[in-house]
Order: sequence, then structure tokens, then C-alpha cells
Amino acid sequence: MASAPSTPDPAHARGGDAPTAEETVADASSLFLVALRDAAFVLGALSLWAGADAWFRATGAGFGAFLASATGLLAGAFTAAQLHEWGHFTGARLSGGTAPISPAKKLVPLFLFDFERSDERQFRWMSIGGNLAHWLAALALFAFVPTDAPGGLALACGALGFAAFASSIEFPVIRQALDGTPGARALATITTDGIQRSGWIGLGVALGAFVLL
Repeated sequence: MASAPSTPDPAHARGGDAPTAEETVADASSLFLVALRDAAFVLGALSLWAGADAWFRATGAGFGAFLASATGLLAGAFTAAQLHEWGHFTGARLSGGTAPISPAKKLVPLFLFDFERSDERQFRWMSIGGNLAHWLAALALFAFVPTDAPGGLALACGALGFAAFASSIEFPVIRQALDGTPGARALATITTDGIQRSGWIGLGVALGAFVLL
């Protein structure tokens, strides 16, 4: 699904031959370290947005409005994307799926979903977890971030745009999985053209909401 587009996507799958009985699966990095890394990235993005937003609120400068809006859209989308990945991971782990963490120096994918050691129920949990996370992120930003200035509105709209982008890719996969299609086969239906179309959908939703709201 989407990893950048996150997701259960092919990048989350474990490649190679089927595992032997002697194989063990271990995280390639500390869960705490990877969580700290991603939290630092999100806080950094939000801090850049907050600085631009504060500058605009203090000065009312036109360029400040542009900067707050641009950083807001990007920071909102990035925050939703990070939570999307962690939602996939949480769904996989809570359902008992095998999803070892990738090395800390490797930003994408966050983890590798092992289709050989995980079942279809666990794939569905993983898939739904990521989508639930990014929609909750968008709703939370609209609920708790002041949207009376361009920067705050842009932040929430950026998250909304990412949610529309990722879900337009992943909802068809989830629907197929719920109908009984094996997860790996459902993922194989994602195409480059489909991802590009979803990208335009996400951008249109983000900018449309920003203009209309």
C-alpha cells in the first residue's frame, strides 16, 4: 500500500525464500530508538511550522502568511504520514503479526511485514491500523490546532490531504482483503499510475480544503 505511500505496501513485505524452522525474526534496531527518531522528525517539522505561524501572527506579513501556509501543508502531511506508518506497525504487532523494525538509519519502510509468518487477519489489522491513524491525525489537528490563521488551517489540511492520498490507494486493497483476497495479491494491484492519481487526489483535497475553509 503506501509507505510513502505507507501502507501495507510491497516494501513492507518480507522478500526471499520461505523461512526455515530455525530462522528467527528480530528487529534490526531498537523500537525505542526508532520511535525517538521519528518523534524528533515530527517535532522538527512542527517546530518549523510553529515558527512561521508565530511570525505571521506577530507581523501580519504577506510572506509570513505564505511561509506559514507552505510549511503547514508540508508539516501536516509529514505528520500524518509518520502516524500512518506507526498505525500500520501497531496494527501488525497488536494482532500478533510478524513485523520486524527496519534499521534506524533506514527511514522507509519503518518495518517489514512478514507474509510467511503472518496470516490474513493480521494483514487486515495492519492495513486498517495505518488508515485509522492518518484519519485520526487529521481530525485531531482540525480539533485542537487553531485554524483562524492560514498556518493552522494549512497544517490540518496537509494532514487531510495525506489521508485522502493514502486511503485512495489502500481502501481498495483493504476491501479486497476483507473479501478474501490474499494480502500479497491485493497489494499487487497497486500500480504506479494509481499512486500518481492518488497523489493528485491528495493534493486536490489539501488545497481545496485550504481554499474553501
